[in-house]
Amino acid sequence: MKKNFLLLLYVSCLCAIISCEEKKVSSPSITPTNKTIDSVSATLTSLKDSADKAWGLMIKSDDQKINDLLRLLQEISYCKKYNAPLLDSLFEATKIMKQKRYQQLTMMSEEIDRYDEFTNQLIARTKYLARTTSELQSHPIAETLYNDIAKADNDVVLHRTLYDRFATEYNNYLEANKTVLGEKGKDFKKLPLFSLSA
Repeated sequence: MKKNFLLLLYVSCLCAIISCEEKKVSSPSITPTNKTIDSVSATLTSLKDSADKAWGLMIKSDDQKINDLLRLLQEISYCKKYNAPLLDSLFEATKIMKQKRYQQLTMMSEEIDRYDEFTNQLIARTKYLARTTSELQSHPIAETLYNDIAKADNDVVLHRTLYDRFATEYNNYLEANKTVLGEKGKDFKKLPLFSLSA
């Protein structure tokens, strides 16, 4: 509940920042002056910063999910009886999750789909191992980790939607001001989105 409140508060603050920045930008003239170019550049930088913050929030959540998976697997290893080959394979797979994750500036839908499939299978197999390790029921932290992993996994869509919202605003503003920016437009690149329709 507290995390959801903080996330909503964060989103509200970022929206307020973007709103204020957009109001500062005057309509570009046909022959842009340096002042106009600087103003557009400043707004683009602000919009990009908002998208970056949303991305950082998403990655932080994903990193925590990976850490919780590793901690749950470690807790299973403390039990007297468990499926050792499965545990070992899950440990190895979890350790390379960050290497398999998409990158902000280069991500493509195929990469996102592959990472999602990899993550879904890993979580499903970890939950199976947890359920079939009877002694784990006497480890209270296991249930907490299990719930935290599930929550983080459910929040993925929320984080991606938030990022796409800011990235789309940045992309649209960049596209609308290409003429104003001229050569300086090369300093700004469009951001890939999670949603193909965004």
